[in-house]
Amino acid sequence: MNAYRKIAVGEDAGDAVTVGIEENAEGRVVAAVWWPSRGDVDADEADYDSVEDAFKAAEAAKALHGFPEVVVTLQRDNLWQPHWGVLKDGVALNEDESFELAQAMEASRDA
Repeated sequence: MNAYRKIAVGEDAGDAVTVGIEENAEGRVVAAVWWPSRGDVDADEADYDSVEDAFKAAEAAKALHGFPEVVVTLQRDNLWQPHWGVLKDGVALNEDESFELAQAMEASRDA
């Protein structure tokens, strides 16, 4: 099961593919997928009637274009369905950032 980091609506996702989930005017839950330009990859966005299809497209874009993660933004928290994956709040750190944080914590303990 995939795990996704939740970001606030309008928050900059950085170098990630974003899946935005919302309820449309007819009351159906729909999704959009977008990503920023990076290297020779152009920014793009597409709408999906199925959240499952949006996640498939997002994972494919992540793999194809080399993005580090897929993040999620929700119109309302209660729209999330557990069968889509695990949704985590908070900031994701890459390997270098994790190492730097651990190193700084050790240095502060030794001081």
